[in-house]
Amino acid sequence: MPDPDHHLWRNGRLWWIAFTVHLPGWQKERVRVSLQTADLAEARRRRDELLRRYPHERGCALSLRISSRHARRSLPTSPSVAA
Repeated sequence: MPDPDHHLWRNGRLWWIAFTVHLPGWQKERVRVSLQTADLAEARRRRDELLRRYPHERGCALSLRISSRHARRSLPTSPSVAA
């Protein structure tokens, strides 16, 4: 099940969005934008609208990875070796 808060994070009291776009010439750009709201439901609405219109306005392709937070796993750590 996709994470409903994908690409969102809270910085202080406001919600922000972060995503990557693909530009001509094999270039990529990381985009970070304040959604100017403390309300999560409003942040989701603004995120969806921004992701819908951004590629058309900027002439780029979005690179979105949408997955459940539970599906993300950290790499296993190796046990410490006593000296």
